[in-house]
Amino acid sequence: MTRVETLLPPLKPESLQCIHRFVAYSPAETRRRYPRRRSAAVAIILFVGRLGDLYVLLSTRAGNMRTYAQDTALPGGKYEEGDMDTEGTARREAYEEIGLPMDHDKVRKLCLLDSFLTGNSLVVTPVVLLITDHTLSPLLNPTEVTTLFSMPLSSFLQSRPSLIPSFHYSILHRLPSNYPPSTLTHPPAVGYAEDEGEVGGKEGRFYGFRDILWGEGKVRMHRFLTGREGEGVKPVYGLTAAILIHAASIGYDQKPSFQLSAPGQRTMNQRIEYAIRHPNGSAALRRAVEAEGLWDDWNEGKAKL
Repeated sequence: MTRVETLLPPLKPESLQCIHRFVAYSPAETRRRYPRRRSAAVAIILFVGRLGDLYVLLSTRAGNMRTYAQDTALPGGKYEEGDMDTEGTARREAYEEIGLPMDHDKVRKLCLLDSFLTGNSLVVTPVVLLITDHTLSPLLNPTEVTTLFSMPLSSFLQSRPSLIPSFHYSILHRLPSNYPPSTLTHPPAVGYAEDEGEVGGKEGRFYGFRDILWGEGKVRMHRFLTGREGEGVKPVYGLTAAILIHAASIGYDQKPSFQLSAPGQRTMNQRIEYAIRHPNGSAALRRAVEAEGLWDDWNEGKAKL
């Protein structure tokens, strides 16, 4: 039994195996570095529920955010000077957004996952963290986050819920004493908005997807309901959904019960390489690679685009 296990409530066997797989996981080997000015990190924060299942924390972004206002998201953001590494970025952002302690014993790092490319040309690396201290009481930053809730990690492999989720974090989160009362009211219920460039999709009571035209081809955008849509919480969609599907697939060593990619969709590594190296890719990423002197990384062992 590892020291991490001794700090946790009773775990289901599949939850224990999931933690072990994360600890043993390493992203696909690459010698290529991403430019820091176009890098970001998100925190996949796990905790053990009452019945021994693993849950992941999700938040609703504040309505005044410049991008993705009121979206359901994982804590995270761009690299800032002073961040030691990707883990440092994820921990700082989680601390700033929901008050997650920086203490590495109370919140253990399990692994880094493979990087993802966003629509605004950021390379995002997920960091998997595990809460081992259930006395923690998150403190939300109202300028960034309005709601904190949880979903079973395993639900992101299913087209229908495999267990009844306790959609609230088991520890009540605190709000600052000066939290504006107006922000405690629920915003209007939001629908599943149409996507520009949509080329196909499927709706379901829990899971759905849409294939959209993005850059060089089609990309599948997955959607999971949270059970809180009546309170104005948006579904888990797009990049956040893709990251959680990837995390659950690694942790539980299972493929999702739905088709992961659109016909002909490139892998994420191929999309990142295309964005950096192809003239029709991302000018912002190419400029950042050049400014940070990283072209040698990307010109070595060129793949066919």
